[in-house]
Amino acid sequence: LAEAARYFSLAAEQGLASSQFWSGHMSECGNGAKRDQDEAVRMYRAAAAQGNVLALVQLGICLEKGRGVEQDGVEAAARYAEASAASAIGGDAARIFAHGAYLIEHVDAQSEPSAPSSFYAQVAVRELALAARLGHEGALEKLATVSRRREVASVCCMGCGATRALMECAKCHVAKFCDRECQVSNWPAHKQSCQRWRPTDGG
Repeated sequence: LAEAARYFSLAAEQGLASSQFWSGHMSECGNGAKRDQDEAVRMYRAAAAQGNVLALVQLGICLEKGRGVEQDGVEAAARYAEASAASAIGGDAARIFAHGAYLIEHVDAQSEPSAPSSFYAQVAVRELALAARLGHEGALEKLATVSRRREVASVCCMGCGATRALMECAKCHVAKFCDRECQVSNWPAHKQSCQRWRPTDGG
């Protein structure tokens, strides 16, 4: 690891964004290099400036948590938004899925990915949902394991799991169905959640 960290550091100083990210990551974790949160943030910023998605995410987390930098939720949200936009360029389902899965599983082991207040969890859910809509077979399964059922229900047919050409439940405006037949057959299962998800008056 020490040798890898040295090569990443050399490449990072030459301006290679991916190496800047990994150099920062190794500095943050203390893998092969001295743990140095300030250096990690410096590397993340350098890579993020070049549009590196993972660096944008990690920088956002540092800003959100106040790790090696002054805590700043506004800038953190901006970096997450940049990461989300950058990962969606080209509409590549596999790339978007990989990004969302990375956020869920590897970004912050001490966080709860399903927490709705978490900026990066929300970005991850959006990424996985987009990948599902684009037809990635594993995206919906991953989304279902880490997010609340409401979020899963909003991106696939609750009757058959289809992710394209969906119609919205007219009562709760959350659940999706591929056609009327799926909606009717799934009504017994959806009835309680439908009531719970309906907009409140004045909300």
